[in-house]
Amino acid sequence: MKLHWSLAGASLFTVVDGAGIGNFFTYYDVGGLGPDRWPFLEIDNNQCGGMGGKSGFGQSPVAIPQTVNDSCDTNKDAYLFNGGDCTWDDLKFSISNNGVKVEPKLNADGVATCSFGSMNIPQSPNKFNALQFHIHTYSEHQINGQGVLGHFPFELHVVHQEETKESFAVFGTMIDVGDTAHPVFEYFLRGWELVATNVAEFCPITDSPFEALQQKVTCGPTYIFPYNQTEQSVDFPDGTPNIYEDLPTASEWGVFTYKGGLTTPPCTEIVNWNLLDTPMLISQEQMERLEYLILCYVQPVYASDETTVASCVHNTVASESGSTSRTPQSLLGRKIIHRCPNGPAVVINDLGVEPPPGEDFVKPPPNGEPSNTGSSKCGKTIFEDCSDDPRYSPDVSVNLKATRPSWAHSEGYWVGTRKVYNNQGDHLMETFASDKFKNTLPYPQDDVKLFVNRTIVETRYFEHIYEVYRPASPTFCTFAVPEESSNVLGNGVCGVNGYATVGEKFGTATFEKDGTVNLFFTTGRYAGGKGKASTVGDDTFYQTLGDSTSFELTMTETFSNDADTRVAGSGQYFIISDVLPYSEDPLAESFTFEMNQVSEETFKEELAAAYADDNVLPEDQKPIISSGNCVDGSSDATCPSEEMIQMYDPLYNSSPYDQDPGVKGGWIAFFVIIGVLVLVGILYIWHVHRIKAQADRYKHQFARRIAETIKMDHDKKLSAKGLEEEFKTIDADGNGFITKNELHQFMGDRVSEQDFNVMFAAIDIDHSGSIDFAEFCAFMSQIGAILTEEEERAGYKPTPKAQKDEEAGNDDP
Repeated sequence: MKLHWSLAGASLFTVVDGAGIGNFFTYYDVGGLGPDRWPFLEIDNNQCGGMGGKSGFGQSPVAIPQTVNDSCDTNKDAYLFNGGDCTWDDLKFSISNNGVKVEPKLNADGVATCSFGSMNIPQSPNKFNALQFHIHTYSEHQINGQGVLGHFPFELHVVHQEETKESFAVFGTMIDVGDTAHPVFEYFLRGWELVATNVAEFCPITDSPFEALQQKVTCGPTYIFPYNQTEQSVDFPDGTPNIYEDLPTASEWGVFTYKGGLTTPPCTEIVNWNLLDTPMLISQEQMERLEYLILCYVQPVYASDETTVASCVHNTVASESGSTSRTPQSLLGRKIIHRCPNGPAVVINDLGVEPPPGEDFVKPPPNGEPSNTGSSKCGKTIFEDCSDDPRYSPDVSVNLKATRPSWAHSEGYWVGTRKVYNNQGDHLMETFASDKFKNTLPYPQDDVKLFVNRTIVETRYFEHIYEVYRPASPTFCTFAVPEESSNVLGNGVCGVNGYATVGEKFGTATFEKDGTVNLFFTTGRYAGGKGKASTVGDDTFYQTLGDSTSFELTMTETFSNDADTRVAGSGQYFIISDVLPYSEDPLAESFTFEMNQVSEETFKEELAAAYADDNVLPEDQKPIISSGNCVDGSSDATCPSEEMIQMYDPLYNSSPYDQDPGVKGGWIAFFVIIGVLVLVGILYIWHVHRIKAQADRYKHQFARRIAETIKMDHDKKLSAKGLEEEFKTIDADGNGFITKNELHQFMGDRVSEQDFNVMFAAIDIDHSGSIDFAEFCAFMSQIGAILTEEEERAGYKPTPKAQKDEEAGNDDP
């Protein structure tokens, strides 16, 4: 049987897998359109920024937790595979700038001349027909507990379309190196090599910028394909290749299933994923040949007659590391089902929004609502007296500074810097501004000048945040600007003028009387967000902010000197649905900041200097407002009215914690209370000392355990990515919450049961019974100095470069 070379008809690969002849996306960012820029591509139905759980599916690929890999949820009896009737001669082999592909040949009407196979899957009652298969290097999905840190050299996707045309399904397998060659995959390799050989006849491989970009493979100038150097055909075996039986090499295999999306633009969330839990094995020699085919792509450019090759373009979309794969995306609460050959006969909802058996997901109360778990409960004595509960006591003030003196220390003018990172821990640089995506800025965010003014008046909280950005880099300004996007904001010129933003938060105290601020109104970059700000101990502040459909921002801030005139903190942007629990990896962006308290005069001088240094045009500068006011006080649309503030202000509302007078116990209660007061007076000093010693003890024990596992920055502070990795280490089941049992397993016998219970309660700020990532960050910020001490006890020594950075005062994480 002979196969003849053809490059016609790559449209299906373009639609389903985002590849094709044109470079409308790449896997490299510098000078290209890499994954960080995919959400801003001007293409139809672009969902690469995610749908926030609204589609019921989600983005792909994902990381499969080791707990899922090690367990079995159900059997795979619901699968039915049909091999199809395509012979080898019915198949079309092609190579594109994104890799290799095989699909049935099409007739004159664009219809496949044969069936490549079909499958019935548990996620749908309908049949899915195989369209094509293609290969990524490296693997896109991560299976923790397998491969190298969960990854493999390649990942193969057999793409199927539902017979109703409503969705897709993928039958996928990781590819790893084994001891022997894969006999059937060998013929697929030979088919692709025939295509490459024909191209090489008139497009010899030479040096090119793309060759210099990815260093994994040296492309040419010559390469001897083992089976096609002399013959211009391939002798295929008789019969029909069965992709379901011939590709897997294990005698038995299970399947990981979940609902996701395409892994290349437009990233549409319409894919039912079915991934083999056991990799397909090929030989080392086959791996090297496949790698070369994918990374050394040469594209012929035809003349007007469409037959003559006018020129050749060495054109691969691979990243610098030779990768044509997207990194794992957020699960957003989706459940990954492991279906095994001999698993239990259990019917499971693949949407997975319900909690696993035996575990109850506790949804946090809506922002701003009172919670009865934050203070002591009344009604515990025979007198049914609630006077020991501050919420019920008329003598306890709702004044913020009275309930938490640390609020008084946070008031005033602050000046500093903020550094923003993407979810890979790299500095966030310029991104095209678009109304479709919140917080996209065409300015570098690696060193933003930060100015904060806080005012607290009895029960009311006002915060104004100014940020000044330097001009974009000349390189960024040379990029083509997508439609409905911009490379500059305001009235400036890209690369010449910087820009300034302002955001405001307005809040009031609550009847909890615990120092919590109900953030009910926001403007500017924070517009539409609501949340809460609270104190943790005497020196740490914890803040959450989100809109009606997502939990977008968490922030922790800690005084870093004894005078409380310097703060340091970190924050995270999450993308989370309001009906789904935390995902395994919800982090979209993170940031760190440092500020010093200054006078009002200095604040104004330094803000004016920042405008001048970064060449912010006068019309783009934000006015400096007096304490407690709104930047745009003339517009009710952007500033809360006095009537709105009074709706939330405890001073203008009735407390929900009104005690029923009931029976007070008369004289008996009087004498008992006197006795209790005397006892409290005797034990008070001892109690305070004991609590302080206990807190110091469990913080050291926790820090010591953390120091055994963490990766530290050179200044001995966890980076935002490090915090995320450490959280995942403790979160054994990967559901985005640390349960009491998971923390207990992490701590082991290092802490007594009593200390452990107190420690868990201290970390679990909202008393939901589990610890989310924001609560974990808040607690970590409290033990920074202790962590340094314990890390040094564990033998940490900075590298020479880190030592040099410390001596130079370089604290850039």
